[in-house]
Amino acid sequence: MKHPTVRSAFTSAQPGNWRARCAHCATLQVCLMGCLPQSSRELLAPCIVETAFSKGDVLQAQDTVAQRISIIKVGALMATREDHEGQAHPVALLGRGKTLGQYAVYGHREQIGAQALSAGRVCSVDVPEFYRLGVVDRKFHACVQARIVCAHGQLADWSRVMRIKGLQQKLLATLQLYAREQASQAIRLPSHVALAALLSTTRETIARSLRQLEAAGHILRHDRWHCEVVRPAGHGAGVN
Repeated sequence: MKHPTVRSAFTSAQPGNWRARCAHCATLQVCLMGCLPQSSRELLAPCIVETAFSKGDVLQAQDTVAQRISIIKVGALMATREDHEGQAHPVALLGRGKTLGQYAVYGHREQIGAQALSAGRVCSVDVPEFYRLGVVDRKFHACVQARIVCAHGQLADWSRVMRIKGLQQKLLATLQLYAREQASQAIRLPSHVALAALLSTTRETIARSLRQLEAAGHILRHDRWHCEVVRPAGHGAGVN
């Protein structure tokens, strides 16, 4: 994967409104804001900015301290990790509800990059606003730390998926994990090119494997871009 050209996704932000957006947002159940007390969400409401991003935009740069905490509302991102020569390599898919920039609360640099695989939207709050409004309390730290811990576990899950033998089984595990992390069996499929880059194969092989998974009843295709990942009988969602 070539080193991405940084194009900021935070250029034309419009102020958010918690009562109009967050309270009825389908992402709230998997969002950092949903973890915070209602009193904190109401204080943060005027500071929440919802921004559109385009395919190819870099929403998080590795080895930089983020200026804001952002939550993916709609869209898909590829998480990347640079090697010693600065070459970025795909390591995981990031979807709805994923938090970006959370290390900034503690002044640490981000350990992975994140580049948009599709158009989408993020909701963001500048880091200083959390402190200015006085919401950085024990509950806030517990929420942020829980998401950091969860992110470490999820990266380990992605590492495990990459070690599954057989492309078809590896692709199925990828889709199962991607769905589980978004708490929804219905997902928007990343492009064949993105899946091929993540799984170190070709787009033709990805297309063929998706057809085989559909024929076997593991996924239900609604259209070219959307599918439902079928839960294995007797199991919850996730990679087995």
